[in-house]
Amino acid sequence: MATTQKPTNPMLTLGGLAGAAGGWAFSDYCGACAWIPGGLAIILLVIFTKTPLRPKWFVGAIAVTGAHTVWFIIGSALSGMWGADIIILLIGIIWLWLRPGIAAVIYLGIVQLVSLAITAPKFASTHYGDAMNRALTAHTVFRVIAIVCLISGYIRMRRAQVTPDSSTTILSDEVIPPNA
Repeated sequence: MATTQKPTNPMLTLGGLAGAAGGWAFSDYCGACAWIPGGLAIILLVIFTKTPLRPKWFVGAIAVTGAHTVWFIIGSALSGMWGADIIILLIGIIWLWLRPGIAAVIYLGIVQLVSLAITAPKFASTHYGDAMNRALTAHTVFRVIAIVCLISGYIRMRRAQVTPDSSTTILSDEVIPPNA
């Protein structure tokens, strides 16, 4: 019996190649500043997808922000310089996991945006190729990834909560008809 193979979209292949090239360039430039949180994010994603320890929503945002926070903890432990950003990010991660919704998304999104705003002048004063520029590049990329994951996670959550005809809203596992 012959099976028909679904034709592949050339843009997906092109996007995959562009993503691979961008990831390689990022990894090559940032080195351990990208490998540590990147590796931790992959480990968290595997844990979240292969075990019962899985957030209902925002897996990507929690994994990326969690890995970035662990990187901060490791850096703080090695340098002896501790900052409030660790606590602030942990609060956001826990809130997003336990009570996913617009408030937690806005909180963590604002934290990421404020951190980007604080990083921007520091980044602008560094020189391409020096250690600080590499570290701030990695910080910036991981914060942008976290923001994208927050937005896409919120969109997926909203789509799952409202059926296509918008007449029935799903709250948790219970379906409530419009005139109930």
